Amino acid sequence: MHDVFGGPNATAIPVTKILDNNTFYGGLFVADDPLTLGPERDSKPVGNGRGTYTFPSHNDFVLEMVYNLGFTHGEYNGSSLCLLGPISPTSIANELAVVGGTGVFRFARGYAVAKRIVLDFKALLVVRELNVYVSHY
Repeated sequence: MHDVFGGPNATAIPVTKILDNNTFYGGLFVADDPLTLGPERDSKPVGNGRGTYTFPSHNDFVLEMVYNLGFTHGEYNGSSLCLLGPISPTSIANELAVVGGTGVFRFARGYAVAKRIVLDFKALLVVRELNVYVSHY
């Protein structure tokens, strides 16, 4: 999952004014991130991660993520998983709930671990490895 928060190739852009530069409180971002097999940007694509990030805390640098993993290649092409939960941008790993899905993932339940691989403040880039554990019918 490749999040680029600025520049000409941004994949996550703000849609509201950020009220606090320390916590990003009030911030709402819309994301359309490439999902790839590996952490390199030119790694084989498997889909897109699309959703919103809100920064709901006055006190902590944390975001609430509503995110759909839409698969466009391979075995799960045309299916998706919906993730929900808090992310601390500075944490090494965060856990998200799998709250549903489409296609082969109908009635999906489970969790995902989003492990930070790259955090580059200068490039405004975050790369996370997603390991998803899911039960579905």
